[in-house]
Amino acid sequence: MTTLDVDRPAAGVLRLRLNGADTLNALDDEVKGQMVDALRAAAVDRTTRVVLITGTGRAFCAGGDVRGMGTRSPTETNDVLTFGRQITEGIAHLQKPVVAAVNGLASGAGFNLALVSDIILAAPTTWFQQSFVRMGLAPDMGGTYLLGQAIGPHRAKAALMTGLRFSASDGVELGFVAEVLSGNFDDEAVSYCSALARKAPIALGLTKLLAKRAHEGTLADALDRESLAQAVLAATTDHKSAVDVFLNKGDLDTIEFKGE
Repeated sequence: MTTLDVDRPAAGVLRLRLNGADTLNALDDEVKGQMVDALRAAAVDRTTRVVLITGTGRAFCAGGDVRGMGTRSPTETNDVLTFGRQITEGIAHLQKPVVAAVNGLASGAGFNLALVSDIILAAPTTWFQQSFVRMGLAPDMGGTYLLGQAIGPHRAKAALMTGLRFSASDGVELGFVAEVLSGNFDDEAVSYCSALARKAPIALGLTKLLAKRAHEGTLADALDRESLAQAVLAATTDHKSAVDVFLNKGDLDTIEFKGE
């Protein structure tokens, strides 16, 4: 069984760690529910500015728990898929950055859990795989959409159909891994998130929203959305503080953004 360990390793950072040494952090029904609840709580918690998702041991997440497969009724399967969908939508709609610190293998739904996050950090030995077809299944948790968005539809179809493995360096080359962390992985991931948490939270949230909608509609639609976002942000105390520091030749990294 996998549990979800929740802690706050740095100011503004909420860490959700999958912990199941015997399951390679597989997503069973209970831990999916715990993750849905944690994401809902993070959405309304002003002290949480960045959500960090990671795993324990040699895996980030091996996907769904195979021990629960093969015996479910269609109704039970639908219930399980609903939980997975709620996780995907919870991360996608959360107006805060979500960072996946992929410490080891990310297979099946585990790969998709990373892909729906806003930023993927990877350990050097990490590998990613869409393993569904190998188990006689089709992808869930948005894999068919997310992988295509990340690497292009034809390369994605090949990976989805063959179960091709991607290394951490492959992920960087293809563009879905932001950075490979070669030092103490946990510490470096927390440091990365801590720096992100010090940035203006309203600006981060709206930037995530704009980036998510970037492929919808035309360039004119994107410009319209950007204009609306900038109109809101220009009136914030955070923006005015940054302007003041800049004009006085101060260090922008020293600003304590309030989210106001």
